[in-house]
Amino acid sequence: MYSLLKNKNVLYIEDELDVLENISHILSQFFKTFYQASSAEEGLEIYAKNDVDIIIVDIELPKMNGIEFIKRVRHQDKNIPIVIISAYTKTDYLLESVELKLEQYILKPFTTAKIHKLLHILNDYFREQNLIEIVPNIWLHKDHMSVSYDDKEYHLSKRETTILEIIAQNKAISYDEISNLWQDEVPSDNAIRSCIKHLRKKLPEGLIQNQSGFGYILRDDYETK
Repeated sequence: MYSLLKNKNVLYIEDELDVLENISHILSQFFKTFYQASSAEEGLEIYAKNDVDIIIVDIELPKMNGIEFIKRVRHQDKNIPIVIISAYTKTDYLLESVELKLEQYILKPFTTAKIHKLLHILNDYFREQNLIEIVPNIWLHKDHMSVSYDDKEYHLSKRETTILEIIAQNKAISYDEISNLWQDEVPSDNAIRSCIKHLRKKLPEGLIQNQSGFGYILRDDYETK
């Protein structure tokens, strides 16, 4: 259960220390790393120094409130899932939070039922983010670095995963985009061809086609048998 959360890092910000400790004790069991902070300022420091995948924050915080904290985070990351917890249903808070791309707005008390509902929501969020349909019935699993079809699953390298993600999103990938995946070195033409050759072996024949002078394109009219 909640398998996609096991490798995620969470930052939880709450100024009521007893609530912070109790909720952290429960939630930390479901994630890889669980950071906790008792103020927005401390939360920003943790966020700046660590790889954080999910933020859970109370609105009513001393000095800098949760809304201001989220605005600062959103300047750096438009997509990180953020959950607000509050004892209040103030209209101004609710309206302002709508603009901040929140995954959930939870009213206190933060009960066991609400915790499990939140875990379901977050797990579904990462499933949607990490499962990409390349064409009907052919799926890229970003987290597992694999591709699946016809009831079979094939492991991908990190580079192959990135190539397939770009192809799935753009229906094509250029030679320059592939070359950039080598980062500190410039790959030879043979290295690029070899990489694509190995990737094609893990895909249905004809799914990825060469386009002379550009790179590779996705055969969007491909249909699995």
